[in-house]
Amino acid sequence: IEYKAKERGIAVILTEESYTSGTSFLDEEVPAKENYDKTRRIHRRLFRANDGRLINADVNGAFQIMRKVFPNVSADGIEGVVLRPVVVVAA
Repeated sequence: IEYKAKERGIAVILTEESYTSGTSFLDEEVPAKENYDKTRRIHRRLFRANDGRLINADVNGAFQIMRKVFPNVSADGIEGVVLRPVVVVAA
């Protein structure tokens, strides 16, 4: 995948993903061992934040990987997260 990305001018950043699936993006937890709690992943596809909010487990893990690579995600152009998107049907 790296050479394909390079052909198209896309930067590839290799990172390590430990503790990203058992820490909470919604609670702004750093993906580190001291924050890891595998019991919050209540189903294969569902993760529960500390306040009870639910998020897709893969989405939570992806956001946590992003947080590891870009610790200042807001400063790097990510302004917010939508938890309840509205479906718009084009006529």
